[in-house]
Amino acid sequence: MLFIEDVQKSFGSKQLFTASSLTINRGEKVALIGPNGCGKTTLFKMIAGSLECDEGRIRLSGGIKIGILTQELTPSQRPILEETLEGDPELMMLRRQRSLLNARLLEQQTPTRELVEQLGEIDHQLEVLGSFSAESRCGAILHGLGFSIEEQQRPLDTFSGGWRMRIALARLLFSRADLLLLDEPTNHLDLESTVWLERFIQSSPTTLIIISHDRGFIQRTTRVTVAIEGKTVVRHSVDFERYLLMRQERLLQQGKLVAKQEREIEHLERFIRRFRAKATKARQVQSRIKRLEKIEPVQVATGERHLDRVRLPEPPPSAREVLTLRGVAKGFGSVSVFAEVNLQLERGDRIGLLGPNGAGKSTLLKIIHQTLAPDQGTVIQGDRVSSGHFAQHAMDALIATETIMESAQRAARKGMTTEKIRTLLGGFLFTGEDAFKTVSVLSGGEKARLALARLFLAGPNLLLLDEPTNHLDMESRAALEEGLSDYSGSMILVTHDRDLMETVCDRFWLIAQNGVRPWDGDLNDYLEQIARQKETEQEVDASSGSNPKDRRREAAQRRRMMDLATRDLRQRISALEQEIEQLETALATIREQLADPHLHARENKERLLLQLAEHGRCESRLAVAMEEWEELSSSLESQIA
Repeated sequence: MLFIEDVQKSFGSKQLFTASSLTINRGEKVALIGPNGCGKTTLFKMIAGSLECDEGRIRLSGGIKIGILTQELTPSQRPILEETLEGDPELMMLRRQRSLLNARLLEQQTPTRELVEQLGEIDHQLEVLGSFSAESRCGAILHGLGFSIEEQQRPLDTFSGGWRMRIALARLLFSRADLLLLDEPTNHLDLESTVWLERFIQSSPTTLIIISHDRGFIQRTTRVTVAIEGKTVVRHSVDFERYLLMRQERLLQQGKLVAKQEREIEHLERFIRRFRAKATKARQVQSRIKRLEKIEPVQVATGERHLDRVRLPEPPPSAREVLTLRGVAKGFGSVSVFAEVNLQLERGDRIGLLGPNGAGKSTLLKIIHQTLAPDQGTVIQGDRVSSGHFAQHAMDALIATETIMESAQRAARKGMTTEKIRTLLGGFLFTGEDAFKTVSVLSGGEKARLALARLFLAGPNLLLLDEPTNHLDMESRAALEEGLSDYSGSMILVTHDRDLMETVCDRFWLIAQNGVRPWDGDLNDYLEQIARQKETEQEVDASSGSNPKDRRREAAQRRRMMDLATRDLRQRISALEQEIEQLETALATIREQLADPHLHARENKERLLLQLAEHGRCESRLAVAMEEWEELSSSLESQIA
């Protein structure tokens, strides 16, 4: 159904694809893989028709409709259930036509035959499109992606960016497109929604091409692997794990061929050097020179990266009782996140935190790290326990003007040698001269890797990790997973990466029903329970018998009550957003001034120091404001969920 024929594409002097061809058949589930920057998203845009090929062509079988995951939705006050229905424009157009025809029918005392026939034809088309079950199917998709039945009646504009991306995904899944292009579809999903999406894809007859850094996700959802290798697109009719084995075998074979060729070249060159001056050997020398000239170098696959294992520093010893929570409670405004939490963590425990987005997982980690105070209860860290907390704001703490090496040295535990620092940085792909890049030129993924490296260099014996694989590519995730598997300290992990949690965690805590408690089963038990719960809730809703008008009226009443209950919280969030915007503007101005070489002249030393002090003050206040904004926003979302 999709045919890519001798496609070439360049941006300036950088060539992404040269003479690439590919065929995708109807119903196939395809993983599109390759290193960052190789052109995966560009290929999606060319398939979707929003970007032209330089040469060659991309064609589709007749009548094929393509759906691609959009990054933004148009602002709207309509309920998200209605917004999701708009994912099928043909269905919605026919419904609007039917409404117009019904209105005309009511105006006529004696309906014309033509009008009745038009209405009958539209009714038939709507029946073919499954209009009678559209709301139910839409609601099931939204519910699977984490939206409660009540939330489905809330306006789109009341949701944050991450939740809007879920709505965009729901629209796409409802769209009836023949070919879906999914670029990192799990980025804004929690563990529970990711598992639901896996099952949806597995049971869907739609053709899909997926870009994802989550190797477990693509292994469970795809059966064909398309790799961008050496500026060409290569199809492998095997799943991802089998592709990796084949690639490893190919690399080993190439290595053997290269070694054999090098031995042959060395032998020929040695003979030529030894006998070049002897007339009696002239013929043999010329023969070997010609053989040497005819040797074609073995082509080794490009873009392959060999990652060293991330070897985390051995953490210092701690007491057997690492952490004790006694009667801990936390709430925001009138809403309690959790209460009466009584838990204990012992040395070497590796805990995975379970619970949907907004349940309070990030809040609990901050309380344990003692950067957020509980409302009640005590948090006791054991003797010689040193905790290290990784969250998304860890990247904001990086100093733009430092080099990677300087940033690492500043974070490293006292007495750590330069060699050990360079070794750990190498595990996070900062090797050779890369270690001397400035932080300001790093991408989001590189900053995430540096923030993780800094955390581990500090040598904590209690790791508190909040979504550590966000922004990491597939190779970096695998390297981190191996490193955490060997970590001998204690750990509490929040992640939507199912494979990471299964690999590194041996126990689980569940945040649910206003409490935190040990989970008796394993991760699969939890995911199965969530799947059954979603199915039950959907069945109850389908059989409730309440009509859409009643549900909308009830939802509107609940929204009015929630608006009153959260007014103070929303006002504080709005004030923080204004302050954050002002601080970011001020920092941009100061950085522009600091970039002026004249400011660094000797006669401007006092002015430079004042600017640096103001820069530090603004950065410090911005970090505090961002942390408070995250806490309050999380609280608001948990209240309205």
